[in-house]
Amino acid sequence: MFNDDHRASFLKRMIFIARTNFHYHLSFKKKFTSIGGKPHAWGIWNVVVNGPNISIGKNVVFVGGNGYVTNLTTLKTGGHEGRITIGDNVLVMNGVRVNSATEIIVEDDCMLANFCYLTDADWHDIYDRTQIVGRTRPVHLKRGAWIGDSAIILKGVTVGENSIVGAGAVVSRDVPPNVVVAGNPAKIVKELDPDQVITPGRKLQLSSAGGMEQEF
Repeated sequence: MFNDDHRASFLKRMIFIARTNFHYHLSFKKKFTSIGGKPHAWGIWNVVVNGPNISIGKNVVFVGGNGYVTNLTTLKTGGHEGRITIGDNVLVMNGVRVNSATEIIVEDDCMLANFCYLTDADWHDIYDRTQIVGRTRPVHLKRGAWIGDSAIILKGVTVGENSIVGAGAVVSRDVPPNVVVAGNPAKIVKELDPDQVITPGRKLQLSSAGGMEQEF
């Protein structure tokens, strides 16, 4: 038999699940161009999705902590039309901002840590400050890239496969694959052995080949 504390805890859990499902079906999923599979989401009401052309893959995890809005925004104005494409097995944490006026691609198995910022535009012109976009160039995170806490990825940047951008880094130039970069401006501080990198997708491949247990 449940005691009163267990009943109260169970009831809160059921209310939370019902609230999450209600919000997902009533509002959240309608804001995406396509969804590969229902995402795993904590605090789904704190994940704000605005604008056209936003797509996510399978097994995407959103963490929208109370008081910290996670934001995916595309802009369609003045000849600009943004696009955000997020692949499979991507983790998007508290306070992440992804803002697009052209195109931002986040490939499979990437991780976006708390408060990091991805932008493909300046969001102003340095002379004509009435322009709301300014210069813009696509951003591309290759498979397995990891963007650290409060890091900033600026317009035109490609982050190579498996590479890690350290916390607080500001990245204005391409990052090659299998390295760690840190600082402002970001510089290579370590090289990685790609054979030792295990991402969620690779773990599933190993499991299906008879290796490791599947989990994500």
